[in-house]
Amino acid sequence: MKFGKTIETSAKELPEDWQPYIIQYKLLKKNIKRIVNELDDTFRLLNLDASAISDDAILLDSESVHSGAASIMSQETTDQADSALSGPVSAADTAGKIEYLIEKDEDGVVHPVITVKLRSHPVSPPIDPIVELNDDGSAPLDELSLPPTTPTLAQQISLPEAAIVPPTSNTPHVAGNVVQIETKQDGNVTETQVTVRLQTDQAFFDQLIDYIERTRAFEKDYTHQYNTNVQTLGVDLTAVTSPFKHDFEIWREIFRLYMDADIWSHTEGDFRPTNSAHEGQERFTAFTRHIEKLGLPRKFRDKLSGKLLVSFYKLNTELIYMKLLQEMNEAATRKIIKKHDKRTHLVAKTQFPQFVAIDTTTLTKALIFTIHNDLVGIVPQIDDYLCPMCLNVAWRPLRLECNHVFCSRCVVKASRRRMFNCPVCRAKGAIYRAGVDNVDQALLNFLKLYFPKEIKEKQADIQQEISEEEVGIITAAQSRHKPCIIM
Repeated sequence: MKFGKTIETSAKELPEDWQPYIIQYKLLKKNIKRIVNELDDTFRLLNLDASAISDDAILLDSESVHSGAASIMSQETTDQADSALSGPVSAADTAGKIEYLIEKDEDGVVHPVITVKLRSHPVSPPIDPIVELNDDGSAPLDELSLPPTTPTLAQQISLPEAAIVPPTSNTPHVAGNVVQIETKQDGNVTETQVTVRLQTDQAFFDQLIDYIERTRAFEKDYTHQYNTNVQTLGVDLTAVTSPFKHDFEIWREIFRLYMDADIWSHTEGDFRPTNSAHEGQERFTAFTRHIEKLGLPRKFRDKLSGKLLVSFYKLNTELIYMKLLQEMNEAATRKIIKKHDKRTHLVAKTQFPQFVAIDTTTLTKALIFTIHNDLVGIVPQIDDYLCPMCLNVAWRPLRLECNHVFCSRCVVKASRRRMFNCPVCRAKGAIYRAGVDNVDQALLNFLKLYFPKEIKEKQADIQQEISEEEVGIITAAQSRHKPCIIM
């Protein structure tokens, strides 16, 4: 499927009011054909011979940007002269170089400029052939030839005065506008430089940048509205997820499944998404189906919880739309610049991103962080309060001097095994010096409030473990007093 058709298919997935912010790839593609036509007409107007400058001379690339403009690395094409012994040197013995530069003026407007540079070398006089004369001293007619006419470089670039426009700040960029022609003599070499601005090329970049700027403005307004919606949802969600309400446990399970679904894959501590919009859509759809399959929405007692769940779904769907819009515009920009370079041989792919770039990760990263921090983070998850040693809830939490938290049971067992250093950071003597004063009372009350079920299970496990230890001690003591029996 061609890229233009792919863009149209993907655009149908976006809401109707988002359509104006999609880069119109097909319209820009039509403009490239106009650039090619104007480029051909301009070179025809300059009377540039194809033997003097080939198409390869237009293949330019940029290395770096200096003073707001990209410096160009040019590829020169030079017609090598024949040896004097093999024949005359052509008048088209010129070295041609074309530079394509994208500049940005003080107002931030991007301007593409073409600079044609030609160097003309003198023509070597032809070697007169040896002619056998007639008896009367005249040459035979079949040996006579007219002297070759040699066009000069001035004849190659002959323009009507109306086509030459002096470079001024008020000069509009009209089609094929030859802004300046400079000619200088360096010994026997004539150097000519022609600066050209193509109206169609200017219009192409103006239109592309206009699309990008409109999209950025939309993203800015959307981000503000999105954050407002998240804050509103967070306030309502705080009310229904009180630990004293029935729906608290349901919401905690929903958010746990949401985290496990890993809808937007990202590295630990970094919310930059590593998967595409379509992958995120598939994972989110699987998450919602799993929620419905478990029947969690039907377990809500508060009608507001059902409405908030729908709002939560909507925020995630809009996040997928934004990610898709950014991916489409980034791909369209990259493809259309590549098409521009291929058809016109004016290389802009390394220059244009220096001035205008589309970032597909920063905004979505911020939105994902907002969801996780302001919504999912409202309901505490048990995984954030586990003891690193037993991987169970850190009941009666002891905060060591290195600030790591363990359950008191694990600290006692570690001390019995003479493990005096912190198991996490190896802080020397952290376990040995831990005591009653290290109990984190605030965390203890927090765990009792939000995880009463898990604490009861942990207390039961501790009691069973203590009972088994006591039984083992009693059994061992009884075994020592029994007589030895040899079978």
